Amino acid sequence: MIALELSRNAFGDIGAQLLINSLETNKTITKVTLTGNKSKYCEAIGIAIGIRNDKTLTSVDLRMKQYGDNEIKLLANELYNNKTITELTLRKNNISDIGIKYLADALKDNQVLTTLNLSQNQIGNNGAQYLYDAFKQNKTLIRLNLGGNPSSYCTTVSAAIQIRNDKTITKMDLHGKSIDDNAMKFLTDALINNETIIELNLSQNKISDIGIQYLADALKDNKILTTLNLSDNQIGNNGAQYLHNAFKENKTLVKLSLEGNPSRYCTTVSAAIKIRNDKTITKMDLRSKSIDDTDMQFLTDALVNNETITELNLSYNNIGDVGAQHLADILRDNK
Repeated sequence: MIALELSRNAFGDIGAQLLINSLETNKTITKVTLTGNKSKYCEAIGIAIGIRNDKTLTSVDLRMKQYGDNEIKLLANELYNNKTITELTLRKNNISDIGIKYLADALKDNQVLTTLNLSQNQIGNNGAQYLYDAFKQNKTLIRLNLGGNPSSYCTTVSAAIQIRNDKTITKMDLHGKSIDDNAMKFLTDALINNETIIELNLSQNKISDIGIQYLADALKDNKILTTLNLSDNQIGNNGAQYLHNAFKENKTLVKLSLEGNPSRYCTTVSAAIKIRNDKTITKMDLRSKSIDDTDMQFLTDALVNNETITELNLSYNNIGDVGAQHLADILRDNK
C-alpha cells in the first residue's frame, strides 16, 4: 500500500496520535490524506508521512496552517535524516520557541536544506538562539527568513546565515533594524573570515561600544570591506577607539560613516580612514567639528606619509598646543 485516504472522518487528537505511532516504521506509504477530520494534527501527520517516505519531495509549503509547537514536533521528527527537502516554508503559523527547538534539533546536521521560511511566527530570543546554534556550522542553508517575529535577534541571525553561506552576496543593508549589542554578536561571528561583503550598512540601530568591539574584532583582518555605515547609533569614545585600532593597518576600507553618534571622536576616526585609504581625495574640510587634541591624534596618525591631501581645513575647532604638536610632527616631512 502506498496511499491511505482517511479524509472526512472523525479523527480526534488521540486517533491521530495512534495513527502516526502505527506508521512510525512504515517506509512504503507515501501519501496519507486526513483532511476534514477534527484533530488539528491530522494534516501535519499527512505531511510528515510524505516527508519520510516520498523521495521525490523537494519542497514543502506549509504557510498559514495555524501550526503550533505540537504539529512542528511531528514534522521535525521526520526531518532528522531527510535528504531530499531543499525548501521548507512555515510562514505565518503559531510556532514559538518550543517548536523552534524541535526544528533546530532536527536540522542541525542537515546538509540539504537551502531555504527555510519561518517568518511571522512567535519566535523569541531563545528561539533565535536555537536556530543560530543549529546552523552555526551549516554550509548549505543560504536563506533563513525570520521577518515578523518578536525577537530583535531574528534579523541578525538571518543575516548571519546569509553572510556565511551565500557566496554571491556583496552588500548587506541592515539599517533601522533595532539591532543592539547582543544581536551584533550573531552578526560578527559570521563576518570573521568573510571574503564577499564589500558594503555593510548598520546605520540607525542601537549599537553601543560593546557591539562595536565585537564588530572591530571581527573586521580587524578584513581585506574586502570598502564601505561601513554605522551612523546614528550609540557609539561612545571607547567604540570610536576600537574602530580606529581595528582599521589602523587596514588598506581597503575607504568609507566609514559615523555621523550622529555621541562620541566627538567619530568625526576624526572617519576622516582618518578616508585620508589613509581613499587615494582619490585631495581636500579635507573638518572645520567646526569640535576637534580637540585627542581627536588630532587619530587624524595625524593617518596623515603620516599621506601623498594625496593638498588642502586641509581645521578652522573653528578646539585644537590646543598638544594637538598642534601632533600636527607639526607629521607635517615636518610632508611634501
